[in-house]
Amino acid sequence: MPEQELHSLDQSDCHEDNKHLQTTSYHETTYLLNTVEVKPTTEEEDPVEKEKPPSRRAEIDVIIIFLTYGIYLFHLSVIYFPANRIPHSNKYPNLTSVSRDTSEDPFTIISPSYILEWFAGFMYGWNMPMFFYLSGHNAYSALFRRTEVQFRDERVHRLLVPCLFFVIVGQLPYSISYFSPRYPPLEISYWEYLRNFYANFDLQAAWFLWYLFMFFQFMTYYFTVFHPAHNTSDSTNIACCGSTKSCCSVRPLNCLTRFFCCLHFLLQPSTSPEEFKLAVAKLLGGPFKLALVPAILLALFEVLHNLTPYLTIVRYRFFAVFFQFTTTFSYLLIFVLGYATAAADSLIRQTSKVWAWSCFISGMALCTLFGVVAVLDTNPIQYGTNMGVLGGLTRGSGQWLLIIGAVSLAREKYTAPKDWHRTCREMALPFYLVHQWVINPVTSGALWVPYLRSFPVVLVITTVPTLVLAYLITKSGFLRYFFGLPPPKGCCLPGKHLRGFVPVLILAGVELLCLVLANSL
Repeated sequence: MPEQELHSLDQSDCHEDNKHLQTTSYHETTYLLNTVEVKPTTEEEDPVEKEKPPSRRAEIDVIIIFLTYGIYLFHLSVIYFPANRIPHSNKYPNLTSVSRDTSEDPFTIISPSYILEWFAGFMYGWNMPMFFYLSGHNAYSALFRRTEVQFRDERVHRLLVPCLFFVIVGQLPYSISYFSPRYPPLEISYWEYLRNFYANFDLQAAWFLWYLFMFFQFMTYYFTVFHPAHNTSDSTNIACCGSTKSCCSVRPLNCLTRFFCCLHFLLQPSTSPEEFKLAVAKLLGGPFKLALVPAILLALFEVLHNLTPYLTIVRYRFFAVFFQFTTTFSYLLIFVLGYATAAADSLIRQTSKVWAWSCFISGMALCTLFGVVAVLDTNPIQYGTNMGVLGGLTRGSGQWLLIIGAVSLAREKYTAPKDWHRTCREMALPFYLVHQWVINPVTSGALWVPYLRSFPVVLVITTVPTLVLAYLITKSGFLRYFFGLPPPKGCCLPGKHLRGFVPVLILAGVELLCLVLANSL
């Protein structure tokens, strides 16, 4: 995520600090990035005026804050789905038909099951695509202040470390759901239940961090090729197709990366950051193109996802990013769209409130319809049906329209960062990671108690502890590092040895040991 807007220094100081940054640790780099402006590829003063780094976008922070809480509401709503509606992830039974001892009087409490199932379907239509879009958008700003190596290293510390830590530690609070009321009851012991979590390398909520980490590592070279701070008209150390040195023959070495590098932006050729912007403007310039072109592409991906189960179903969730092709490419596309729209913002931005509201309302309507489809489809994992096609069309097009409409409206509303933005934004990632650590244990007990398990009560008794825990994590010193936050100055983590990768190597080794033991015992 982009840092606070940087203070300006004279050009010679910036150049010396940039050379020093390439040999510093992650902690030192994070500290220096808050005090100097990094020029990743410029060796001499360029007489041509460079594009200035964009200032911090307040609306991006606000959207991430509220979106994170929306993910929490989504996961809490899933608990109240009617029994057997989702065979592959059902955890809790229909609360009104378990037994006489644990069911409420239908005249004094209305089961919210189907309403909450619709809400979860509505949120599923756009919540994670919004995160991927904003991540790609923020990558453009972050690359003004980091070299390619610094950017890649930071993704390891900010994404891979909390992902591995979460997989190792997070299975314990997840496993408490074993003690919740179930119909029919489980026929395995708690230890077998816990072992299954580790044996399957289940990422749980950390799947997003894993996908995002892979996307960043895969696309960083592509982003730097078409970034004004990394590649200029007189630069020869970064080559791209059409220039004197083609990236297809020089860099990167990975054949798959070379292939996509040479596709440029959706088959639009370009040989420089300036031409990349023009290519984006050619495809997305104008209110109709910006709204409809990505919406159609994403809708096609979603329909393909629903019609090809053999490409999307995989048992080992850690490797899903490699085998769930339609899902991966859909998220990757919207991730790249986030970067592209940020790069070409001056050429494709739409300032009309009528356009923004039209996109937002259309997206809301389509995602609402997708939520209805999720409730009406009695076989949610059966593909090739009319419901699958309708669900793909509504989710794919609705998510994009809602995203661009919401971002455009928020940009007009929130024009300057405020203190509460920074505090809540810092709490967002810890809140996202630990919210199910609170939800699972609390609801496992509360679901046994009539009325205490009603949705409004559970909402309160889980929200407050999650907020407190997320805030405490931001004040936890070196522990912050394991939740994707920069460690405090002078902290021993991540250290200087092996470029600061000792913690991630230890976490990877512990997770590998857990995986071996869980599958062998």
